[in-house]
Amino acid sequence: MQKNIPWIFGGFLLGVLATAYGTHQWFAHAQQTERPGNSLDNPIDIPRDLSGLSIKIPRIRVVHTTDATDEGGSMYLQEVDPWLGYMWGKALSQRNFRERDGVYGDNGKIEGVLLPDGATKMMDRSHTNSCGSCHNVPYRDAGAGMTIAKNGATGRNTPHQYGGGLIEMIGLQIRLQAYAIADTNRDGWISKEEAKGKRLIIHNLPEGEPGRVAIDLGSFEENEYGMPSLNPVMYPIYVDKNGQRIAYARNMKHPEVAGYQIEVQVFGWGNLYMPFRPPVSTTLRSFTTAPFEIHSGLQSHDPTTYLSPKRDAHALVSNAGAQQFITAASKDRGGVRAPSKNGMPGISLDDPDRDGYAEEISEGDLDVAEWYFLNHPAPARGRQTADVRAGEKLFAQVGCATCHLPDWQLLPGNTKAKDYTQRFDGDRRFFDLKVAFNDKTERLESKIEYRTEQVKTAKGERSVPRRGGYTIRGIYSDFKYHDVGEDFYQMQFDGSIVKEWRTAPLWGVGTTAPYAHDGANLDLDSVIRRHGGEALDSRVNYTKLTAKEREQIICFLNSLVLYQTDQLPCDINGDGKIEENFKVQGMNTGMECFNPEWLFRIPVKIEGPIRNIRGEKIVSRAGVNLRAAYGLDLHFLRDTDGDGFPDITDQHPTIRGFRDGLR
Repeated sequence: MQKNIPWIFGGFLLGVLATAYGTHQWFAHAQQTERPGNSLDNPIDIPRDLSGLSIKIPRIRVVHTTDATDEGGSMYLQEVDPWLGYMWGKALSQRNFRERDGVYGDNGKIEGVLLPDGATKMMDRSHTNSCGSCHNVPYRDAGAGMTIAKNGATGRNTPHQYGGGLIEMIGLQIRLQAYAIADTNRDGWISKEEAKGKRLIIHNLPEGEPGRVAIDLGSFEENEYGMPSLNPVMYPIYVDKNGQRIAYARNMKHPEVAGYQIEVQVFGWGNLYMPFRPPVSTTLRSFTTAPFEIHSGLQSHDPTTYLSPKRDAHALVSNAGAQQFITAASKDRGGVRAPSKNGMPGISLDDPDRDGYAEEISEGDLDVAEWYFLNHPAPARGRQTADVRAGEKLFAQVGCATCHLPDWQLLPGNTKAKDYTQRFDGDRRFFDLKVAFNDKTERLESKIEYRTEQVKTAKGERSVPRRGGYTIRGIYSDFKYHDVGEDFYQMQFDGSIVKEWRTAPLWGVGTTAPYAHDGANLDLDSVIRRHGGEALDSRVNYTKLTAKEREQIICFLNSLVLYQTDQLPCDINGDGKIEENFKVQGMNTGMECFNPEWLFRIPVKIEGPIRNIRGEKIVSRAGVNLRAAYGLDLHFLRDTDGDGFPDITDQHPTIRGFRDGLR
């Protein structure tokens, strides 16, 4: 027996090496939400999910690139294989991060921005290890969710991020419209002199289109407190005579302040302007960076948001085309970098939360997360019954649509124009998902409308957004802050009172209970009756309706719905029909649905018909070509030692070091 031990050991080692060579799985990447295996894999070694719905890729930090020919870099994932980039971003927003990823630094510590007393902080840190813990209605999407203790003990309810890219684009457009009115000399900021006698009045739709409304966002002139008299959706950043940011200025009465720049707070529930307090996240990128930091203890190293070439409010423009702002800069500034062997910037070793884990979220991670949220489909309209149509008319008649404006127009893009009146971004998405209720099949169905053009260069073909105009239907918000009565006032931890709230978009409201900023209302009727202040007349008009008419309004609101994107019947191949037996890579995947994996450059191939552990016939939707489909062997994504740092930035790509690529 002893003579056979070397042969037994050698055979075992040879088998391991052969398996590793054949599968490229030199290490098992096991965690709760990473289940890449199929029925032929040992679930102890490679966790599997035969439904095919779990995250299939290991945690690998995406590398920020601006050249689409850098295979596997963030620009490649955006312009060469955009559906793959979309899914890398989605996986980042849904995965459960582990200790070795750096999650939960300073967990339980009271942290966040200061409340008005200048000492009380708004919340505690590191209370979840996944965005999907809160944004989970519906599951596996950027949905709505639970109420958390934030700002005050009455809490803040988690909003959904369906259509988040459209909201971001509205905010950035409002900002340029403001400059078009007040920045007379077009130098990028509004001086005290330029502000005199000017009001910010914009419109939601072009001239002559039904539903066009003038939206008054206040005066550019300073008020008695030395701040612009603008609606709080407009966040001022004070600058000197050279247009450079004065971070410590409280208002325009400061002797060095010559004027201000603007950010537009269109996300979340919002907060009023307070000195030294950053705005509510004004871009998708900052709306991703801040939660990673405060909710999960994952600091982002993101030069896109901390580099400010002109030392003003502006950071860089992201790969996805959105202007970023220095107020969103994270704590990790890359002051100390690990050595690099190939000319690429080394891993940032700053480690702001001192937990020993470096560059927990990379600049490339934020590129793909922004790409996912930018393109996340918008909510839909459910079945259109007679009561729904009647309720929509009554909704407008009682005055609710005064603030909850149904529609907005994104103006066509022309980023090269010199004047603000023409220099808009347009629609920066690469696709639009058209979703409607089909009365014949009695379900929501969809089709994909691409909003890109193919650009051929000497280095290859790229898919680039056309940046055309786009009309956003059924969003139901004017994005202004309003005082809607004492019943909505929130006492914060320090005793200060929040009295004004941004008008919540109503799309998706039918499937996102509970309601209001604090999630205190469990049904739509009660949250309508809670309105007062500027909305008092509308509430009174609502209560004067008959019971049947009120039911019709609720019926209308309940028709504004979310849906599970990856299960949504969808004509993804553009042949004008939804197939009951849709084939991908020669395998029958069942109902043709909105599954981005079928649209990769190398589509995922499912395992197909098998018998489960009980001998029952099932269809395994586990992928069998994940390395190729998800690009795990692309140059900028390859991670030989499986530590989460890709070889191209890892100072020792064959030594597994989860802290910094070495330790």
